[in-house]
Amino acid sequence: MPFAISGNVKSMEKGSLRNFEKHLGIILSENQSQLQQHLMIRRSLQNLSASVSVLSGLSRQELLSFIFILTQFGDIVRSETPPEYLLLETIPYVIQWTKGHYMIPLEILEHLAYERIFKDQGYLFTLIPALPIKEKKSWIRWIGVDFEKGGDRDLNFEIYSQCRLLQKPFLGKSLVQETEINLEQIWPRGKNEYIDWFYKGLSTFYYSMEEMNRKERDPFLLHVIELVKSGKFILKRKPDSFGSESTYSLVATVEGNTPQLRETIFQWEVERIRKDSLF
Repeated sequence: MPFAISGNVKSMEKGSLRNFEKHLGIILSENQSQLQQHLMIRRSLQNLSASVSVLSGLSRQELLSFIFILTQFGDIVRSETPPEYLLLETIPYVIQWTKGHYMIPLEILEHLAYERIFKDQGYLFTLIPALPIKEKKSWIRWIGVDFEKGGDRDLNFEIYSQCRLLQKPFLGKSLVQETEINLEQIWPRGKNEYIDWFYKGLSTFYYSMEEMNRKERDPFLLHVIELVKSGKFILKRKPDSFGSESTYSLVATVEGNTPQLRETIFQWEVERIRKDSLF
């Protein structure tokens, strides 16, 4: 998974870090605190021209390479990536943190998450922050991670990183081909007590899904529930109409429709999973 540059400056490949600093107009030092580094990067991103303008200046091949990394949850390994997606060194938002390993730092992903173009296309990293905090906490508990530290920002990226692991076995495939499905099309009101808890505001959606995952026997519905758990589909509240009940849909995510190719697992990722997992 990608990680933040702030707090990890000494782990970065020096030449790539200098290019990143030059683009943002900042100088990062190991003598600065993690908070100082984070604020410098954040302010610089806010002061730059819109992210879309930066990306529009890329060549076609650079843009394809950038989009490919986004579909791979923000990081790739050169030896495991198709050559047509490897024009990376000149992309401002990509850093080679060590030789042959590229990522879009978390500060950049957080910044891009609020760009409408990525929201409209259905990228998971933009849709997770839009969920209510209670839904996100229910989702991470369902996944099986004991997440008590950090704030909402940390929770967003924890869910995001866990979804990568859950999605990999699917190879980008599913039995559901629609890009958006009305929730009541799958589970009509009054037909299932668990989802009715959610419709009535008595529980969160992801808690209801966890309960249904234990009780459901229909193979197709179990498949849909697994798609939801892994973030291949995500809950979206539709705009409210005056005098009508709230309605929801399940939206397919870009990452969920893309095979995850990275096979390399870094030691720090293994240690992190062992530390955070409930099991």
